[in-house]
Amino acid sequence: MPNGCAHPAFVRKWEEGRFSKKRMGKLSSLWYLVSICFLMACSEDDQRQTRIPAVPENSANTRNQAALEALTRAINQNRPASAYAKRAAVYMDLGKTNEALSDINDALEKENNEGRYHLIKAQILRKHQQYDEGLESALRAEGLGVNTPELYIVAGDLLQREKQLDRARFYLVKALQMAPYEGEAFYLNGLVAAKSGDTTRAITYYKRALVLKPRFLEPYVQLSIIHSARGDYASAIAYNKRGAGYFPNDPGLLYALGHIYQQTSVSDSAYFYYQKALQMDPAMVQAQFQSGLVMMKVRNMAQALHHFDQVVKLAPAFPRVHYYMAMCYEQFREWEQAGRFYTLAMQENAADQQAYYGYWRVQKRKVYGEGADLPYEERPFQPSRPGQILDTTRVRVMMIQPRSRFGRDSTRN
Repeated sequence: MPNGCAHPAFVRKWEEGRFSKKRMGKLSSLWYLVSICFLMACSEDDQRQTRIPAVPENSANTRNQAALEALTRAINQNRPASAYAKRAAVYMDLGKTNEALSDINDALEKENNEGRYHLIKAQILRKHQQYDEGLESALRAEGLGVNTPELYIVAGDLLQREKQLDRARFYLVKALQMAPYEGEAFYLNGLVAAKSGDTTRAITYYKRALVLKPRFLEPYVQLSIIHSARGDYASAIAYNKRGAGYFPNDPGLLYALGHIYQQTSVSDSAYFYYQKALQMDPAMVQAQFQSGLVMMKVRNMAQALHHFDQVVKLAPAFPRVHYYMAMCYEQFREWEQAGRFYTLAMQENAADQQAYYGYWRVQKRKVYGEGADLPYEERPFQPSRPGQILDTTRVRVMMIQPRSRFGRDSTRN
């Protein structure tokens, strides 16, 4: 404290400075304590070397690469189960499902009773389209005490894929009770409603999913398909184009738009969007098949046959493709080829009457020639169908006896 002759303003400033020093000292002590607590909280992960270092958030890819490097170092040094599980999650985000599955299996070999690891495995198997095994892992995680919306969403999705709709609905309701603003849970509820035949409720769920998560591709596709099936093509196109604003090159949206134009008989636009979808995803079998149907409609049989050939290469057992290939060959007057593909169509579906009539036409063309009129037959020739011929010599036919009004055989005393 200065002596009494000091100026009052100087005394006031000196007191304020002393108080500021005391306050700064306290703040410094508090900051030091917080830093110590933070370092102690991270010490376990540091010792095991499984903590993902902080990196600048330039992009998700940058962070994923830094995480992979840190976790790989930890695995090479100590091989902890947690590092395998974390690296599996990173691989899953990167779409490398094979590497992710290998890592999570290594983690489970070390700690098989860790429910979180079974949940990660269920998520990986779901992306890997191994739905049976994924459901088993999800239920195992639940049995080990995992109680999160992520688990119930995964379980609900896997159950609806297995057509267990009531159980799927049960898990999805639990997910929404815990996370009422989770858009994916609403979307999956929409799928369950649609598969149950309640398209009105499905539309409500899909719209709710988009309110919560506008950048969500699948609801746009489903709404476009539903409105198209209902004949509301304006709404179908509107939802499709809204989705295309976020995902301009998504093959699913392009295919759905092509299907809308095909339903409205705008064949050139339908074919254009089917081809754009195939540019994005050459393995989209349905787009190849529908392209073939559009080409048949405009009488371009050569191009139609080309698309059907691609379908057979991608999916040899695709429904009805052999029948349409036979029709193309019949238009080319290649009777042998047409008969062969009609036969394949009949082998795939014994109830395909169109294939039987096509086979009959081809056989008659071989007999009567190309330009002749085929004779009328009340019952056209049909090849024998194994297992559908009734051998009356080995069947005992029981006569139906009249019965009295009291339910007793009236022919007996």
